Amino acid sequence: MEQMSKIAKYLNGHIIGEVSARETRLKQFSTDRSFLKIQPELVVYPRFSEDIQKIMRFSWQLAEKGHIFGVTARGYGGSTDGSSIGRGIILDISRHLNKVKELDLRAKTVQVQAGANFQKLNLAIASQAMEIPQSPAGERLTVGGAIAMNLPSEKFNYGDLVNSVSEAEVILSNGDIINIGKISRKELSEKIALSNFEGEIYRKIDTLIEDNYSLIQQIDSDSSFGYSGIANVKSEDGTFNLIPLFFGSLGTLGIITEAKIQTNYIINETNFMVVSFSNRDDARDFNDEITKFTPDIVELFDGKMFEAAVASGKKYQFYLDRNSQNLATKLVLVVGISDKSAKKITSKIHKIEKIAKKFEGATVWIPEDDERSKAELEAIRDVREILRARSGVIKQEIYPIQGVYVPMERFETFYLGLQKLALQHSIPAPIQGSALTSIFEILAEFDFSKISDRQKSLKFIADLGALLAKVDGEFAYGAGEGRIYGHFVARNISEEIEELYSQIKDIFDPMHILNPGVKGRPNTKELVKSVRNGK
Repeated sequence: MEQMSKIAKYLNGHIIGEVSARETRLKQFSTDRSFLKIQPELVVYPRFSEDIQKIMRFSWQLAEKGHIFGVTARGYGGSTDGSSIGRGIILDISRHLNKVKELDLRAKTVQVQAGANFQKLNLAIASQAMEIPQSPAGERLTVGGAIAMNLPSEKFNYGDLVNSVSEAEVILSNGDIINIGKISRKELSEKIALSNFEGEIYRKIDTLIEDNYSLIQQIDSDSSFGYSGIANVKSEDGTFNLIPLFFGSLGTLGIITEAKIQTNYIINETNFMVVSFSNRDDARDFNDEITKFTPDIVELFDGKMFEAAVASGKKYQFYLDRNSQNLATKLVLVVGISDKSAKKITSKIHKIEKIAKKFEGATVWIPEDDERSKAELEAIRDVREILRARSGVIKQEIYPIQGVYVPMERFETFYLGLQKLALQHSIPAPIQGSALTSIFEILAEFDFSKISDRQKSLKFIADLGALLAKVDGEFAYGAGEGRIYGHFVARNISEEIEELYSQIKDIFDPMHILNPGVKGRPNTKELVKSVRNGK
């Protein structure tokens, strides 16, 4: 405690931002959306990049003396894998480093600080009729968090954020500030010639790629496992770009403080249609058939979610009407369609309605100018929060297991297996996600005031991992690793690739200061100790 007081006093005297060692503040930052709890020793609210620079230099100096004091960057704390919590220092990037700095209309780019959320970012550029088409779902999600977790775009047809970030400011583990982006062969040579830490990183990564070329060719660059972005760092023409390495890195290679992101003109609004099904196979076949209309969004909701919400007093007319006909709602799909004109959107929606009818789906069209229907749509999307409110009444909490990839052709098999697991573990486990990307979120409900539930939470994850393997699925995106899923990631990659990823970590963070305990195989004993005891 005395040592923490000295460190807090030292940092307060050297940075502009705030440093807190108050117990209430530490408890606030000891949890995220996962079922883990790890209390930090300090919480820091940096005002400028230079604050983070000084903190990293301080932590590096401590590490050189044999004292590892970890540093974890955090946005709004939306991680479901425990990657935004940790011991040592938590850096709350979102309080001050949240500015939308510059919109370049000619280049169609926006410079933004990592702590800005996508709601703020898109609102700021909307006045110039611009948007970030690759924005992930979740308005509170920060730019830095989206990069760290390599989250997919909400709009499927626009690609992912990794393809639109052209430059980024990064603070390295030793405190050096560098700018990364695509550089030429000549510029790479200049970087390699540098005598500082940046030059060392470029030299070692370039050598690593050259020495492991055939191994790197085996890596699925779309995966967030390890540091799969290494497959996209060096192009055949000799150009070099470190940015792909940081996507999915969970803050373990460096701390991104700013990014330049490609924007585009807002083409149109998106109209939505809600389609409910009494048969999950029908929903899957419907989804397959409507892909020819290039929907931006196809959100999938388990009917069990609506069942619970209705039991709590919420009214969803499409759900009530269908169930009154003895047609239980098994799945609900929310389809988002956009195009260059309202006429084309309407045409597509009418065609989709016909397909829905073929598969016995009940449709509700939500026109853009229908404010009441739009409100009902948002209520549908907020059904998870309704479940959260319900769970609070019964002294339980819902913890999403995010980023579960399930091939749609195996969805029914997976769903039945999931319900069997839920029954075995005596927990509700409804599911939601994207039918386009096949990435889903399981809303597992546990009562962590009970020792039995704390134990079965990890057993449920293990059983879920085994089920995913049976259906050719996996934990993916931001849930690919973190503190909870590392074992399942490790078994999906070879020992050679795992060693390659370990070398990448050592190059960028030789002292293992940045977000320790995240990425790679987790410490099982520490993981068990970290499961929440109550809320």
